[in-house]
Amino acid sequence: MEKTSIPERNLGEFKDESIAHLMQELCTPLTNIQTALKLLESPGIKQVQRQRYLGLIRGECDRQNLLIAGVTRLLAINQLPGPGEIVPINLSQIIPGIVSIYQPLAAEKGIRLGYTVPADLPEIICVEAWLRQIAIDLLHNGIKYTPDGGHVFVQASVRDNYVQLEFRDTGIGIPPSELPKIFNRFYRVRSLPNDRGAGLGLTIVQNILTHCGGSISVVSQVGAGSKFRVLLPIRG
Repeated sequence: MEKTSIPERNLGEFKDESIAHLMQELCTPLTNIQTALKLLESPGIKQVQRQRYLGLIRGECDRQNLLIAGVTRLLAINQLPGPGEIVPINLSQIIPGIVSIYQPLAAEKGIRLGYTVPADLPEIICVEAWLRQIAIDLLHNGIKYTPDGGHVFVQASVRDNYVQLEFRDTGIGIPPSELPKIFNRFYRVRSLPNDRGAGLGLTIVQNILTHCGGSISVVSQVGAGSKFRVLLPIRG
């Protein structure tokens, strides 16, 4: 399959919006770290709680490092990566580590977080930093909009000439009338409470996938959750 790319005239706009989004997202790990540090100062804290909060801090530090790396990359490059930078990747070496970063955050909300990524999946073609950003954005959204006691699950499988990476949750869902708009720049679903994001995360994900020759789709039901399905081309 022939790869498609983001038009050159849109490159500056894409980079500016991506940087603005990532800079805003940097505030979230700091808030979570500050909260965990305050909880660690509680005089009656139990050892198991201490380990959980320390794990949360470690996870958020890792997340912040990933975000900073993304900002640094976008600031440093003058153009989007060419074919030479799009490398073969085995999802089983990437996704479990990202899921583990979010385990403490999910545990704090009483959310069951899991994944199934077979080790024998064929390699896909993408930029590793971009693949990580895709997984972070979709996993973070799943946890953010899933009520306490819910489920978030990541599953990888082969679909024709693609590897499908599915992020499903039992969250609040998206109204049918909003679904066609969620990938638009700056668009935020009105029914999502306390959403302070810039409305760029899904746009960035979609643009990255377009450049990598992939795609993203979503099915959702209000009150029942959402499924985001990412298709990534298998290495030829």
